[in-house]
Amino acid sequence: MRLVADKMLAKLARWIRLGGYSIEDAATNNDDSLIKYVRARHAVLLTQDEALANRARRQRFRVLLVKGNGIEEQLAFVAKNLGLRLSTKPSGICPYCNARLIRVDKSKVKLPGKIARRYRVFYKCPKCGRVYWHGSHWKEIESRLKEAKRMEKSL
Repeated sequence: MRLVADKMLAKLARWIRLGGYSIEDAATNNDDSLIKYVRARHAVLLTQDEALANRARRQRFRVLLVKGNGIEEQLAFVAKNLGLRLSTKPSGICPYCNARLIRVDKSKVKLPGKIARRYRVFYKCPKCGRVYWHGSHWKEIESRLKEAKRMEKSL
């Protein structure tokens, strides 16, 4: 299933990627262009814009009007409604640009000294150039993804 998030849901799209799913960011704020883009890809549009969701439904393509306050609640809503199984393991997808991460030797990337000394495994995005490692921040990411999974069960 292909997913496209409108501009309002860019942060949610990053978290969906962290949960293991590829999702495109809308390249435009123009509703007509967005509808055309999503329709051409046979994708599901994620939006919080009721008017846009209604237009999409009238044009008979899949749209999910995202509900929820906060990332965990929105993730739970999307997972429940689209049948996604969010993972709390590193996904291998760049949260910012949706490209597949590649493992790199730390000698090939610029890192702060203490990061280079503390961690051994690094990933780089071939598209945007960001570098990732499973540092202390990953515990917070795992915690939020676990909370979304817990919330999904109660929806």
